[in-house]
Amino acid sequence: MDIRMLISNLSQKRPVFHNEADFQHALAWEIREWYPNSKIRLEMKVHGANTKTYLDIWVQHADCKYAIELKYKTRSFNCNIEDEHFSLNNHGAHDIGRYDVLKDLQRLEQMVTAGVVDQGFLIFITNDPAYYSEQRQGQQTVDRDFRLHEGRSIEGHLSWSENTGIGTMRGREEPISLQGHYKIKWDSYTRVDLRPGEFNYLLLPVDNFSKDEKHSQHNSESFITPAANTDMAVKLESSETEELGDWFQSFAMKKDIPISQMDLRDRIVSHLRQVGYITKTNRELGTEKIDIWAEKGSKTIIIEVRYKTALLQTVYLGKQVDLKNQAAQDVSRYDFLKDLEKVERVVSSRPSVKGYALLITNDHLYWQHPKKTNSVDGDFHIYNGRKVTGICSWKEGASNGTTSGREAAIHLTDHYQLKWQLYLELGMKKNEQFQALLVEVNGDNS
Repeated sequence: MDIRMLISNLSQKRPVFHNEADFQHALAWEIREWYPNSKIRLEMKVHGANTKTYLDIWVQHADCKYAIELKYKTRSFNCNIEDEHFSLNNHGAHDIGRYDVLKDLQRLEQMVTAGVVDQGFLIFITNDPAYYSEQRQGQQTVDRDFRLHEGRSIEGHLSWSENTGIGTMRGREEPISLQGHYKIKWDSYTRVDLRPGEFNYLLLPVDNFSKDEKHSQHNSESFITPAANTDMAVKLESSETEELGDWFQSFAMKKDIPISQMDLRDRIVSHLRQVGYITKTNRELGTEKIDIWAEKGSKTIIIEVRYKTALLQTVYLGKQVDLKNQAAQDVSRYDFLKDLEKVERVVSSRPSVKGYALLITNDHLYWQHPKKTNSVDGDFHIYNGRKVTGICSWKEGASNGTTSGREAAIHLTDHYQLKWQLYLELGMKKNEQFQALLVEVNGDNS
């Protein structure tokens, strides 16, 4: 199961939950939508060696069993979303809350080690910065072993400090012992408003340590997904996504099918905002106009977006999808490289800016090596593995209708080896596979 993809999709549908039970039911429903053949149970009593407990969510999919424990801790917050009012309680008691999170993690380890499940996941969502913020320097707290702030490593024997009050520890006196090593990394879940409308989530996966020593080294970015069919949700392999921008890696996990190029742009903008970017579309920079300008702290990226489709009529996630056959691949190839040329110009005078030219398509004529090698648009071909650089221009014989408005040659300063990546696969037909071409341009290339 692709847990991070499920969380990302859920954040768009349910940015806020009334309580932990609401979160539990919403996630179970999302799992059902993406993995309709799976078995899902809530509050199931699980038996095993040294294990007898109620699980928030138990899932069996493709011969693998998963245990999911959830935590949802909030600060007081009131909002209205689509005519639904949310009034969140102020839970407080952060020391107890941290202990309970790690206690769940210990229980997941015990279940996986005992063979009751194949893999476990702990998911913690909160709008309370006390959980993900580091304590002030020099401050000593009774729950220092249980802290969950960003960047902390957690492992081994964890216990309350000696001066912890009896009332605080009541029912939680036992130390926690973890087999694995966990690096705490929080990610943005959603932003409904300014604090306390910012929600972040912590994902801690648990694997069987006895199977392979490397499985005991965890963080929220690298977790093992069993080798099994994921129905319509075909994920990008980690070896591929490492070469893509971080923003695109997380966006691609949503498995969206845009209905148009503008829709794709807007979906990317929405995702960037969810992960903390401040964005602006169609930003004018002198004579240039950039599709997406995004800033996050000291980091700035620009993105030029293309979306070209072949004929496709299908039902995806319960919705009808009707994509037109746009054809005119020669013109579209020119436009993509023109985008790349524009990105080069913009970042050349802005060394701190990173640029991207993106094309997503279900038309195989873009990524497959052409059968015809002497076509008039040969310089503009963008098939997988091709290297592009220098001057690209139309060959003799290109019609005026094709080149109208696109007569100028394209000048690329840097060298680019084009590598297409699987974005989404719906079936075996050519137009049921979507590929993505993402070319990165750094400001120091020139």
